[in-house]
Amino acid sequence: MVERLTRRTLKIVEADLAPGLSGIWMRLERNDYIVVNNVHAITELHRRHIIAHELMHVVSAFEDPPRSPGITSCGDAATEQRVEALACELMIGLASVGGVGARLTAMEMYR
Repeated sequence: MVERLTRRTLKIVEADLAPGLSGIWMRLERNDYIVVNNVHAITELHRRHIIAHELMHVVSAFEDPPRSPGITSCGDAATEQRVEALACELMIGLASVGGVGARLTAMEMYR
């Protein structure tokens, strides 16, 4: 869905990142990459949340993409808060596929 929106290939890869970085979005000439820190992602759920957070950076930048290829900056604190809120909503929405009980559990985790 994100690839259709951006008309760019999106790849998710794992790598050792600097301490304190759980994930990054890299926008290269033809492809976007979400890189997940394979040391920092503690559980599969945490890994999915990192991906959701970085996906929200990609979607948020759709109308005003970075000017040059490379690792995107995280922006200011307000941007990070907005992206994190969107990632939480995405995770709650995905959990809702499991029914009302799954949605309530996800809402408790993310709010």
